[in-house]
Amino acid sequence: MNPMSDTAGTYEDEGGLDPHDAARLLAQTQRKAERELDFHSPWLSVIAAGAVLVGFGAVWLSVREQHPFKGPTAAALVVLYVLVAIRIGTVLYAHSRASAGVSGRSARLERAEGAGLAAALVAVYVLMAALAGDGPGSHRAFYWVYGLTATLIVLGTFWAARSAVKEDWLGLALSIAIMLVAAGSALAGPRGMWLSDGVGLCVLLLGYAAAVAWLLHASRSDT
Repeated sequence: MNPMSDTAGTYEDEGGLDPHDAARLLAQTQRKAERELDFHSPWLSVIAAGAVLVGFGAVWLSVREQHPFKGPTAAALVVLYVLVAIRIGTVLYAHSRASAGVSGRSARLERAEGAGLAAALVAVYVLMAALAGDGPGSHRAFYWVYGLTATLIVLGTFWAARSAVKEDWLGLALSIAIMLVAAGSALAGPRGMWLSDGVGLCVLLLGYAAAVAWLLHASRSDT
């Protein structure tokens, strides 16, 4: 009688994983981790840093000499919106790779998160439209300050909550910093806030990219 074979048989009878199942589970876990790291890869943050600096910088150049403030020019807004579209495209591409094969509860949670964020942003712009419709033209500066600052704070709050749930402390720190930059930049007024937000967010995103790159390098070195 072989005690080792009896032990192995007992383990399997009690519901333990056989070597093939364990290897498959390990491979799935590794693939999921790799996709998640790809979603948080440094190049995404570098692209975002460049986009926010160029986009907000273009708007700042168009408004810095306006007295009184009239709002960004059409050309500056085109540059900003094109860069925003590029940023959204890179995030969607990375997210599609990271969520490949994800279904069930995880997919439902992601859809719920997206719906919550969309509702918050819609609420910001509906309130902005209501204020703009009732107020005189001289309040145009307030609408731009409110719209940009509220958008950044909503995005930062959403990502902070998501990072806290996932115990992503680096993402949480970035989210809090983004909210602080947005709130502080609002004090610079309708002209200066674009430059302050652009430079501040660019520095934060580049720092985040460097931190993620260092973590990736450390994790690969350990393996």
